[in-house]
Amino acid sequence: MQDIENIIDLLEKAIKENPENSLTSWEIIADNYDPIVDNYRNTLNNSKDWLVSYQTKLIEETSISTLKIKYTNVSGYFIEIPKSQTSKIPDFFIHKQTLVNASRYITIELKEFEERFLEAQNEKSKREYDIFLEIREKILDWYSHIKNMSDLWANIDFITSLSQVAYEYNYVRPKITNDYNLKIIWWRHPIIERKNLDFISNDLDLDNKKFINIITWPNMWGKSTFLRQNALIILLSHIGSFVPARTATIPLTDKIFSRVWAQDNLFLWQSTFMVEMQEVANILNNSTNKSFVIIDEVGRWTSTYDGMSLAWAILKENHDNIKAKTLFATHYHELIDESKNLTWVSNFSVAVWENDENLVFLRKIIPGWIKKSFWLEVAKIAWLSQSTITEARKMLKKLELEHSWVFWNQLTLWSKPIVEIVEKEVFYDSEVEQELKKIDLDDLTPIQALNKLNELKWMIKIKQ
Repeated sequence: MQDIENIIDLLEKAIKENPENSLTSWEIIADNYDPIVDNYRNTLNNSKDWLVSYQTKLIEETSISTLKIKYTNVSGYFIEIPKSQTSKIPDFFIHKQTLVNASRYITIELKEFEERFLEAQNEKSKREYDIFLEIREKILDWYSHIKNMSDLWANIDFITSLSQVAYEYNYVRPKITNDYNLKIIWWRHPIIERKNLDFISNDLDLDNKKFINIITWPNMWGKSTFLRQNALIILLSHIGSFVPARTATIPLTDKIFSRVWAQDNLFLWQSTFMVEMQEVANILNNSTNKSFVIIDEVGRWTSTYDGMSLAWAILKENHDNIKAKTLFATHYHELIDESKNLTWVSNFSVAVWENDENLVFLRKIIPGWIKKSFWLEVAKIAWLSQSTITEARKMLKKLELEHSWVFWNQLTLWSKPIVEIVEKEVFYDSEVEQELKKIDLDDLTPIQALNKLNELKWMIKIKQ
């Protein structure tokens, strides 16, 4: 500690409290540290005062009121006197130059000042830099002491900061294991929860029997928050921090991969899709069964068939070969049915409550899946005009019919190509729809509801 105090004492004495940002400014050495620098600095700082005082003195001695001390880059400092006053010039003036209307002179005293001034101007910067190098060498001699002390204080700052956050926001100590299983109960996002007092907590449980979660949910629920907070909790646990959860059992993780968002790279002529695929390639080529991967809507930058095909292939490659713990968020609902052929995949979704007028994202992860993305509902919330929403619904119904999945709201990869539809569109304006509109659920008993449901199913069967 004494060595550090010596360094501090040296810096306080040698370096200005607020030095210039650049060494080339040569205003870094403190006053009263080096007599030579002080002398140069005084000469430069007091030069104007000295010249004014000397000019006043010469005017008094010579009685030449028009006497001026001037400076040019070519002639340096000189005394200029009009020709009409040349008769008053004293003997100690030394002639330097004759002009049309005036004459220029110097004195020994003025010449000595000029030499001192130019020396200070030229040598001060060099002197300051030499002193700076000397100080630097002294500090380098104490490098090991500085490094040890800085490491110590950095570690103290790191630990106390994490401790303060853990105490203030009710974090818990994670259990780090060599097992494969990952289990986090009642976790939160470490940043967003500070802005949102109503933050909804969730659970995550991945093991060697179910290490991939396919997550389907309505758009705008905050899926990026869900994905990232799991990655953040794993990261926090690996740097020695407590985590925002009720309990957390986290296996040692070699890498965390994130394919959450992509943007183009115009400088390298790379499209958004190309950037996305490069990120996915990095994940597939470098992840292991000890890695944690979050993937969000992969393949969305291309056509529906291409995108779903890539999403399926990426999902299957990880499932069959890599076996990294993975959260795979997607709007390709067709992957749900295909994933039933994959042993280690679970499906989850986000609870949503809706009626004819309202849509509420409950933000709670539940087992199972949804086959609706609520894109049009989100557009409605964003205040798109009713006419635009209505037109979108018409097109959506048309596309659903043409691709043979009446109740799904996306094109399907594994359905037949476009088939000819004859009179199917009448379904939406059929007797069944009219009957549904007439039903008042509040007035139906359970038995009446079942009877009405059977009646509607019979009507649909007849239509088919």
